[in-house]
Amino acid sequence: MSEKDNPPLVSGWAYSALRPEVANSAAAKVAAPLSEVPRHHGDVRLTPVAHAFLAHWWYIRGDKTVPDKEDVSPPQMRTLAPYVRYLEWQGPDLVHRLWGSALTESAGVDLTGQDMLAYVAPERRDFRRNLFQGVGDHPCGCVMVVRSDSDPASGHAFEMTFLPVAVGDGPPRLIGTLQWCKARDVLDPMSYHPKKQHLLAVENTAFIDVGAGTPDTSLLDGQ
Repeated sequence: MSEKDNPPLVSGWAYSALRPEVANSAAAKVAAPLSEVPRHHGDVRLTPVAHAFLAHWWYIRGDKTVPDKEDVSPPQMRTLAPYVRYLEWQGPDLVHRLWGSALTESAGVDLTGQDMLAYVAPERRDFRRNLFQGVGDHPCGCVMVVRSDSDPASGHAFEMTFLPVAVGDGPPRLIGTLQWCKARDVLDPMSYHPKKQHLLAVENTAFIDVGAGTPDTSLLDGQ
């Protein structure tokens, strides 16, 4: 029996949350109008989930360049919350404070408390650390499209976004979404097999200008 004949078990609510007709209509309780928030960044067109979250982040920052940690409230994220990741620096590690419930169900792993950089190839870890530190220091946002190339004929892509959150004198936290994508639609979670070993490759990375411009593109080198 092949893996295709034995798909992973996904809870009903998580399956629904990842379906295009549900995910593409997800919205925060408070948000800037989508028409006023750019969706295209470099060569990347944000998924509806990421675009809606950027509109939420845009709103909660108010007249500041970057929202403060006190501005971040999961209940205000409403139906976007299952797709959200919230990370903080603990020394050189970028640790998940929050890993969305739908992400846990669909990927079969809860990354809360885990260092995101531990899942980056060792030879690229310093490049990625510099990129994420640059996002907070500049400040700006970042969108990254990563593809599973374990099977070139059916490798799946997912989109991650990173936006800074100020924490006083400490290094900015990063918050954003992760969404499986297939072209411009959300991936059917039943077609993804979390127990299969996937070799991941960054397909595209772009900065998100939130009003302060973007860093030198050299930060994207080695991605």
